[in-house]
Amino acid sequence: MTRVSIDVADYKKQRASRLAETAESWLKTVKESGKPFELRPMNAADRRTIHQLASDNGLTSESAGEGRDRHVVLGPPKD
Repeated sequence: MTRVSIDVADYKKQRASRLAETAESWLKTVKESGKPFELRPMNAADRRTIHQLASDNGLTSESAGEGRDRHVVLGPPKD
């Protein structure tokens, strides 16, 4: 089965950009506290964006939960 993704009027790109702006404060919180931070449940595309931002900022991240409760847990860098 082939999947096709259509991004009408750059909706996905704009959504990821808005999410990245919001995530700045989450990333800062983890960097300053050195403690894990659990985010609200979100869809797979948004989780993927958060995982990439965490990686780009030297932080760890993992998905936790199942189904509609699946969310990202941001963590401090691994030593």
